[in-house]
Amino acid sequence: MKITSRFTVAVHVLLAIHTFRDSHKTTSEFLAASVQVNPVVIRRILLSLKAAGLVEVKAGSGGASIVRPLEEITLYDVYR
Repeated sequence: MKITSRFTVAVHVLLAIHTFRDSHKTTSEFLAASVQVNPVVIRRILLSLKAAGLVEVKAGSGGASIVRPLEEITLYDVYR
């Protein structure tokens, strides 16, 4: 199994969404600044996480939120 930078960014994104859920709007720009990548990279990862049923993304600058409790999300879920 090859771990890619996309996987590590996805884990970072999930943790950032959880950590900053009450204090910041977790937009792709905010998350990109946290990871120091282009917001387009974050948007693509968010689309994958959304397709996996892990996050919900609101249109515009609504931000992202985690759909399932973190305790139920495994690293393998993120990897797939």
